[in-house]
Amino acid sequence: MLRQDDGAPDTTGLTARLMQAAVSALEQRQPIEALPSLDRLRLLPGQSGIAAALRAEALLALGRSAEADGAAAEALEASPEDTARLELRARAHWACGRSVEALDMAAAAVIAAPQDIAALLLFAALLAEERRHEDAVSVLQDALRRRPKEPQVLLRLGIALTRAGRHEEATDVLGRCAAAAPQLPGLAVARAQAALARRDMAEAIAIARAGLEQAGGDAALYSVLAHALEAAGRRDEAWPAFRAASRLAPEDPYLAHLAAVADGIATERASAGYVESIFDGYAGSFEASLIRLGYRVPGLVRRAVERHRPDGAPLGPVLDLGCGTGLVGVALHDLLGASLVGVDLSRRMLDEARAKGIYTALLQQDLLAALEDGPGSFDLVCAADVFCYLGRLDTALALCARRLAADGLLIFSVERGQDGAAFQLHRQGRYAHAPDLVRADLAAAGLAPLEIREEALRLDFGRPVDGLLVVARHAG
Repeated sequence: MLRQDDGAPDTTGLTARLMQAAVSALEQRQPIEALPSLDRLRLLPGQSGIAAALRAEALLALGRSAEADGAAAEALEASPEDTARLELRARAHWACGRSVEALDMAAAAVIAAPQDIAALLLFAALLAEERRHEDAVSVLQDALRRRPKEPQVLLRLGIALTRAGRHEEATDVLGRCAAAAPQLPGLAVARAQAALARRDMAEAIAIARAGLEQAGGDAALYSVLAHALEAAGRRDEAWPAFRAASRLAPEDPYLAHLAAVADGIATERASAGYVESIFDGYAGSFEASLIRLGYRVPGLVRRAVERHRPDGAPLGPVLDLGCGTGLVGVALHDLLGASLVGVDLSRRMLDEARAKGIYTALLQQDLLAALEDGPGSFDLVCAADVFCYLGRLDTALALCARRLAADGLLIFSVERGQDGAAFQLHRQGRYAHAPDLVRADLAAAGLAPLEIREEALRLDFGRPVDGLLVVARHAG
């Protein structure tokens, strides 16, 4: 619990009233209502530190991260040894995107109070957010040695083991947690996700449904149920679960997009939030997954470059839209003679690409914004498996045309749609495009196709995904 600073006694009772009002508002999840009381509280003798700490909590809840970080710094300055305030500053750093500082502060909290389970749990959570799952496992195993029957530690350890791919250990730990605290919030979701990770769809479905019977509406349980049903090939049963999850968590862009798919709503593009959430979660296992799926597009892009630049001259500036972990960059690396710029919405994907050391610049940006705002022109603009998250291609292609050098190449892949139809939104949440639609959108953008090749892009549920590889340049 955040500690009140020492100070002169409050003879009027004002401190108690202001404190009660602020805490009550926070407990009722009305952080904006807490701020006026806290502003008054901080002016009273000896109350600035606790007021700043509570103010930081309120501001974090409101998403005002920079202000929260300032308030957390003020609270910590008033009581530098307070573990709870070290944890608070760590959370504020994290909310501001300062992951290194957040981890350092969380580690300081653990060092200051090694027996403080809250500090250990926070440190492990931040490590997990950085996808350092084995490190998170180590921290939580240490916490478990200190508190071998603590349900929250067992739960977090089970989740960390699942994310680390240690599925049998995760199942054992989560089973121990279920024996100790069967009604623990989040346990049913963790057990269902562990079963899903082991590819035991029947168990995942059973756990999720049992959890829903006990807890009623829970967006996370409906989501894992939907994914398990879809993975089991029971898609007609999965869509109502996606709809239910989205109704319970309307702010979640991932669920909102899949609910739109389930309802047959042909949106013109997947939201930026949907794409970012997918690939942030996928970054650590992305390349291994694509290997299992026989992903071919980076190689197809390279061979297309070789076909249309037979002189073998080094490539000038290259723009890699939706660069992901940098697989296209790797495929083209030895052909480059100038800059390689990557654009992606996912910070975690960009971190993986940055580690390859081949990109001149990496931008976390929506691809349309990057095309519209960025300076310069490129000898090659490529979009490998990116336009499958756009329905309408006309705007994207027109912007690509603006960024192409006079003799530059545009190379992109799309999933093949039905001839004579507009773009189609598939049940997997991706869009498909017919060749005649692609040709029409290229022409409208002032681009001429050099080739539109039918290619299998990868496997999906064991079946080839039919796609198109398109190479184009300025018309005329």
